[in-house]
Amino acid sequence: MKNGLSKEDQRIIDNISLDNFDFLNKAIYSERELLRISQLLMQEGEESRRTIVSNLIDRIASYDKKYDWNIASILQHLPTDLVIGIFKEVKNTPRLYNSIGLAWLFGEFNRKDQFVVDFLYAVVNYSTNSNAWWRAAFSLENIGVEEAVNLLKRSLKIGRIRSLKYYLNNVSDKKSIIGILTLSNVDNIQKIIYPAIKKLFLKSNDCDVLVNCCWIIGRLNLVDKQIFDKLKKLVKHKNYELKYYTFFALQYSDVELLKPFLERALFDGDPLIRKMACRSMRNMAHDNALETLHKILDIETETSVISEISKTIYFLLNPDYKNQLNLEISSHKNENGLIIDESDKWYKDPAIYNLFSESEDPENICFDLIHRMLGSKRVINPIDVATGTGRTLWQILKKIKYEGQAFGVDSSKGMCDFVEKNIKRERKFINKVSVIHSNILKLPKVLKVKSNFVISSFGFPSHISDKELCIHELKAIYEILRDDGIFVTIGWDETFNDELNNMWFKYIPDTIRAKDFDEWRTIRSEKIDSPRNCGLTWLKRGIIVPLQFSSFKESAMVMGYLFGRDAAQNIIYRHQKNWTMAMGITLNTKEEIRQIIHNYEKRG
Repeated sequence: MKNGLSKEDQRIIDNISLDNFDFLNKAIYSERELLRISQLLMQEGEESRRTIVSNLIDRIASYDKKYDWNIASILQHLPTDLVIGIFKEVKNTPRLYNSIGLAWLFGEFNRKDQFVVDFLYAVVNYSTNSNAWWRAAFSLENIGVEEAVNLLKRSLKIGRIRSLKYYLNNVSDKKSIIGILTLSNVDNIQKIIYPAIKKLFLKSNDCDVLVNCCWIIGRLNLVDKQIFDKLKKLVKHKNYELKYYTFFALQYSDVELLKPFLERALFDGDPLIRKMACRSMRNMAHDNALETLHKILDIETETSVISEISKTIYFLLNPDYKNQLNLEISSHKNENGLIIDESDKWYKDPAIYNLFSESEDPENICFDLIHRMLGSKRVINPIDVATGTGRTLWQILKKIKYEGQAFGVDSSKGMCDFVEKNIKRERKFINKVSVIHSNILKLPKVLKVKSNFVISSFGFPSHISDKELCIHELKAIYEILRDDGIFVTIGWDETFNDELNNMWFKYIPDTIRAKDFDEWRTIRSEKIDSPRNCGLTWLKRGIIVPLQFSSFKESAMVMGYLFGRDAAQNIIYRHQKNWTMAMGITLNTKEEIRQIIHNYEKRG
């Protein structure tokens, strides 16, 4: 027996030294008890300590959740290098993919070790335990690798997306709450999700269901008076995880409703409640909150609560914080963004799209390169296909001397109306330009003239992954070209190796299974028979241009609208307003297009 050890301490050490871990599987011990066990382990000799820790980790797959959590809570108090070093020596780590405790632990260590990062990604990709899946994603977020919710959305979509009804009927499962988020939109949040979650939350006593309901309520800001009343009661629940998530649910509630509740919670006997109440007050930003916080700071003795109070005071005193807070709250309106796939659902707000379009290649180096390539070519009836809000059309009108009529063509009536209003304001162009509401396939029947200069900026093809559609659209372009005509496209250089595509990888869930951006963009590129998936010819590739917004506020608003809440939050955190784009230009004559179409039809 070591000097100074109580009988209970000695019993613990004897059991662990003899590889008898059954006592750690009987109940989830208190934080104080688990801290004591970790202290006893640190008193062991180095070799003995390493052996014990290795055995503790090795047994996780053999025991249930109680053991799992106990071990993780013990390990969090040991030196990070010791635990990670031993973990790297464990054989057959895939058997540990369902460990909720380990998935949580590595986030608490906050160490961006590549072995640990790879393990956490493997848990997200292969674990059959949805709680381990969830914890691993949030650990990756904690160590600064990527945002948890978007990683989980991507993982779920790669696996299998079920119906909204299925997810609402299985809210106790963590994958269901991510499924609900992934399928949410403005209409079904109000009509389906809110009433279903409210009904379940109010009638359920199951902790797993209540925790997940709290998370959805907080994420989508679904608090009403009845939900608020139950949340106030749950703050006193014995389950600590549920206590935590009641505050998460309240984080964006109406200030006047929340203020008296939080002020009472600041004086609660439970340090967790005081800490969470303090954190929630950052969303209030009023003078009375500061006065209350200073009073609490004078009497608080718990270190973790003191830390939260001091951080919150500085948040509220920071003159930039209120503006950032308002931006964050406004970014919550659009959970998934309107770019959710290759469809054109996002392409319906001309005002937002115009800000995005005008920010791409702001110095117009791609169009100016094409303009120089035209040289002295006699341009007749130039056509801008998929004109959007008219960015390329205006370049034609300003820089090219053409004969006949210029045309802006778009499949969106809203975009066409936007362009026509601008034309009317710019009266000098009114007799030289027309706007046509049409998709690409219908153009040969809609247009009464042919052109010898057809251009499309990020509009051709309309769906690059559909090769047959790409060829059919190319046939339509062929039919509207004069014999001396050329067809030019501006778009990605199809390496997809730039910052804006990295945004797509992070925030637009798709079916490409990839461990990182490089693998994702490689797979995406290989799926396309370049260029533009229909055999066009590169004029120039690898042109790097910025997507450059005029202000940080505009950046958060536009990118949040297009890519969703988490993208906006990341932009706000980084104060980002610029991204790189890797662009390419194709140029083909009518004869070359005829040969492309002929070769395609001959093959198949």
